Amino acid sequence: MTTLDTLGTKLLVGGELVTDVGNTCDVVDPSTGQVVRSLPLGGLTQLDSALAAARRAFDDGCWSELSVDQRARVLLRLAELIDAHSADFTRFVETEVGTCRRVAGPAQVRRPMGHYRDLVSRAHSELGRSLPRLPGPPATGQRVVREPWGVVAAITPWNAPHLLNLWKVAPALVTGNTMVLKPAPEAPSCALLLGELAVEAGVPPGVLNVVTGGADVGQAMVADPRVDMVAFTGSSAVGRAIAQQAGATLKHLLLELGGKSALLALPDADVASLVAATLRFVTLAGQGCGLLTRILVPDTLHDSVVEGLVEALRHVRVGPADDPETVMGPVISAAARDRIEAIVSRAVAAGARIAYGGGRPDGVPAGGFYLEPTVLTEVDNDMEVAREEIFGPVVVVIRYSGDPEEGIRLANDNPYGLVGAIWTADTDLGLRLARRIRAGQVRVNATASGNEAPFGGYKQSGVGREVGREGLLEYTTVKYVAWQIPSGDERSTADRSEV
Repeated sequence: MTTLDTLGTKLLVGGELVTDVGNTCDVVDPSTGQVVRSLPLGGLTQLDSALAAARRAFDDGCWSELSVDQRARVLLRLAELIDAHSADFTRFVETEVGTCRRVAGPAQVRRPMGHYRDLVSRAHSELGRSLPRLPGPPATGQRVVREPWGVVAAITPWNAPHLLNLWKVAPALVTGNTMVLKPAPEAPSCALLLGELAVEAGVPPGVLNVVTGGADVGQAMVADPRVDMVAFTGSSAVGRAIAQQAGATLKHLLLELGGKSALLALPDADVASLVAATLRFVTLAGQGCGLLTRILVPDTLHDSVVEGLVEALRHVRVGPADDPETVMGPVISAAARDRIEAIVSRAVAAGARIAYGGGRPDGVPAGGFYLEPTVLTEVDNDMEVAREEIFGPVVVVIRYSGDPEEGIRLANDNPYGLVGAIWTADTDLGLRLARRIRAGQVRVNATASGNEAPFGGYKQSGVGREVGREGLLEYTTVKYVAWQIPSGDERSTADRSEV
């Protein structure tokens, strides 16, 4: 029996690792189309037990009333265990998502640990601040404290499971919340292994619970009155449904939703670096909400940009995730592949032209869910393919005159607002225009971001931010505390940081 046969196979409910839940879920490897694991599929019974455990753990203060230092020590022990299992997490991402090895390890497993440790360390300084003493009489001390919301229901998708689990678990737990985490049935093993390691790290019973399940489990989590906050990453359609359901009990929401992110090229843009930035859409086979998939190109640069993209894509090797030479793996399922192909077909029928791709590649394993990376030109900004998130390896090139005002209008003319980019030789102009892009992240001739960079969007791309200071504070609510200072007590408000 291999390590992967035994790890990531148990639900975590109230500190107990559970396998016998009555139902199982087959997990399919998108690279082959074959079932690779059969895992316990939780239901409403396991969810009820998990929510009860999370509620007890929060209300009895076994976690929330610990100091930040105490919570951080436990979470850093967990980080060490996660690091020790990097190869296992990487293999889960490869076999359950189809993410190619060159991306799975560095970007989906090791990089998120930088976010994790940054979020844990930030809690030491971000959970309270002193206000000036009021002179009175009587003299009054003041302090703002940030406290946990309570029980967090976290629902994560399949496309970057380990990263998105960590983005939620670290800030929620270090600030004192308890959590029930529901991973996507397509890729649950990263969350299940995380729960197993949490027990080993000494996370108290009920503080972190991991329960698999279908849509019924997710809906019950959102509706349950024992839940104080919902943290969800997924489609905008599901996010809207969650917002409506959670509104009945006024739960705090953190929704990281879809995107149709635009790269706006100005007439002086460097074509080679623009093409390199656009080429990142092959990451995750286009199954990433923040990828730049709508390229706004001046008439004067259009042909050279398209030629550059086509030439670059000729060298993108599509293949199985475990092949070290693969640049782009499969999409998640046959249904996803068929849906993406139908979108491309409708775009062509509406007048778009396929400049590259549009079909299924040769030389890939039979049974896998493969598509060619695809470039569509002659696309109008009003077309479905330019407005809706495809969640596949398709990029659209849209012509415009080169006037920055027209470019900004086109960039903002979309239901989403997650990421944006501006390519120009004039950095100062690019920075001025960046302020006018309605998106949560805007990059000028840049693709990198640090651990402290908040992630989230405007409009139908969601509510709230993840990672960085802003992401940490999403998991806290604000309390103002004031007290009468006894005569002769010269201690400052800052001295009373325990308040």
